[in-house]
Amino acid sequence: MPMRPPSASPSASSGGAQAIIGGRRLLGHLLGRRASAHTAAVEDGNATAGEVRPVALVIDDSPIARMLISSILESFEVDVFEAGGSAEAQAVVATCRPDVVIVDWTLRAETATDVLDALETRFSGGLPPVVMISASARMPADLRATATLRKPFTPRELYAALTVAFSGRGDGAAEA
Repeated sequence: MPMRPPSASPSASSGGAQAIIGGRRLLGHLLGRRASAHTAAVEDGNATAGEVRPVALVIDDSPIARMLISSILESFEVDVFEAGGSAEAQAVVATCRPDVVIVDWTLRAETATDVLDALETRFSGGLPPVVMISASARMPADLRATATLRKPFTPRELYAALTVAFSGRGDGAAEA
């Protein structure tokens, strides 16, 4: 359940800052600037002190997969909490409410459905948008996911899934 500390973008000095700022603005727009427990730090001249950053909860039993997904999300200026299963995820949601949950379909001792069932009791008003990821070619039809991604996926595909999740279209799939 560790939250990754904000890191300085190595590409910021080489023009990558434009993409990061654009990604932050788009995600903020898609979120409708919902209230969140976390605010952006003033890192550049374009950010304001009270700017709200989206918060994601990444649930995967693979620490490497969590690290990769978190790195991509952080490049989109999303605050990330990580969990290896439902127990860790419940501990995270006891302290904050994520704007999106990204969960692997198959975990070591449970499935994403088990995790979502456990989390649902913690959220009043229902779960936030869910992006389901899996290396499996087949996932059940009734996933309760707003978007799905098949591993391996690109940052562009994850961004498309977030766009679907935040838009509320809920068609169950994201195409890059």
